[in-house]
Amino acid sequence: MFRAIFGRGWFVLTVLLCVISATAADGPGFTYETVRQRARALAAADFHPPSHDDLPDFLKNLTYDSYQQIRFREEHTLWAGEPLRFAVQFFHRGYLYQDPVKLHIIQAGRVQDLDFSPNFFDYGTNRFANPIPTNLDFAGFKLLYPVNIPQKRDEVASFLGASYFRTLGAHQRYGTSLRGLAINTADPDGEEFPRFTEFWIEKPPQLAAGIRIYALMDSPSAAGAYSFVIEPGAMTVTEVQANQFFRKGVKKVGVAPMSSLFLMGQNRTRFVPDFRPQVHDADGLSIYYGASNWLWRPLVNPEKKHRITSFPVTDLKGFGLLQRDRDFRDYEDLQSRFDLRSSYWIEPQGDWGAGSVELVEIPTVNDWNDNIVAYWVPAAPPAAGQDFYWTYRISAMSGDPDHSSLLRVRSTFLAPEHDGIPTRFVVDFAGDKPGGASNLFANITVTRGQTQNLVVEDNDAQGGARVFFDLVGEGDGIDQLKLGFRPGKAPVSETWVYDYQK
Repeated sequence: MFRAIFGRGWFVLTVLLCVISATAADGPGFTYETVRQRARALAAADFHPPSHDDLPDFLKNLTYDSYQQIRFREEHTLWAGEPLRFAVQFFHRGYLYQDPVKLHIIQAGRVQDLDFSPNFFDYGTNRFANPIPTNLDFAGFKLLYPVNIPQKRDEVASFLGASYFRTLGAHQRYGTSLRGLAINTADPDGEEFPRFTEFWIEKPPQLAAGIRIYALMDSPSAAGAYSFVIEPGAMTVTEVQANQFFRKGVKKVGVAPMSSLFLMGQNRTRFVPDFRPQVHDADGLSIYYGASNWLWRPLVNPEKKHRITSFPVTDLKGFGLLQRDRDFRDYEDLQSRFDLRSSYWIEPQGDWGAGSVELVEIPTVNDWNDNIVAYWVPAAPPAAGQDFYWTYRISAMSGDPDHSSLLRVRSTFLAPEHDGIPTRFVVDFAGDKPGGASNLFANITVTRGQTQNLVVEDNDAQGGARVFFDLVGEGDGIDQLKLGFRPGKAPVSETWVYDYQK
């Protein structure tokens, strides 16, 4: 065993009435290496799927609304009465979140188990025929921190479901989700969803601005160890360290994956019966690589079948799913507030080697299922017995990663082919133009069709520049278009990339 149980005790943490059992830390103290060795040993053994036998059917069969009735009681918040910036609350099992997750606290060199109790929760209007069992474990947890105003702790991170987690900066709302690992995404034989089975939350010092969380991951193909150091702020930053040990080879592994929703945006080409102008958690994929190369790929809700687009890059500096439209009038949604959704930017720490950023777009007709996935794919898929190691930084932001010296894509509009008139693209770029639009040379390439009537003009209404052109002869396949400005050899704008299909 990686630790030895020496006893069980009951602790009252000020106003917290949480049941905690104490266990000794392994060796000199619990570290990332402790979790790493645990993951290595796990990968060397057979995979055992989680059991749901302990979860009553009335919790398994909860509806969305019934599950939302279950609220964590504020008085049981971990560290609520202590002079710490951080606090922790827990999620109940049930509905979609049936897998048990073991939670621990690292405090004063000891690991303390957090034991489930029904007393932690208010079950609202739910009425159950039988009592809630007392040995259920939790579904996950969320972190609280005074990120918006000093007097109030707000939710800044949550870990709930499979390997999903999300973070928030100041005045942001959840939208896109982060994931620990993606395996065989969009594969015809089915995707594998690794899950976090166990967490260790390190109690921070009194004035600490960051908190460390360790996690153990497991799946049929791999086991993994993770360290998350989360520092909330106007832009919440998470430093990730991860090892994955593979029980068997897989076709494709996705590193630092993100899942998001895109129902419709400015670029929609078909009628959607919705009063809202746009509905999405993110409107584009941004990629930064090499010395000064930035790509912007507007997201698409495909009409017929899913699309997988691969962007091979060398010297990856960062990628992310970003929400650029930040005006409430872009969405007109008072409940969802898509204008406040977090953008996530991933920055590799160290050289990730050869590979590609992959984007998966899946058709959807509703706004409650994620249909967008983005991740990094190493050039060589992992083999059985292989150990992958990654470090990266995640920034939850309301703006863009800094590349203010370049013109950035603001909007993409399409007028589909009709009545003998070819498809027209209108692309707006925001930023300072070197010498005005007359000094900008638009470089455009297409893979199948041809472009006509290319025009670049000053955008006197919003600033920046507008480009429009017509696409002809594209046929029935997917035509990839690339557009950017180069007055000389050096780019002065992002490269706009678009995959168009009639």
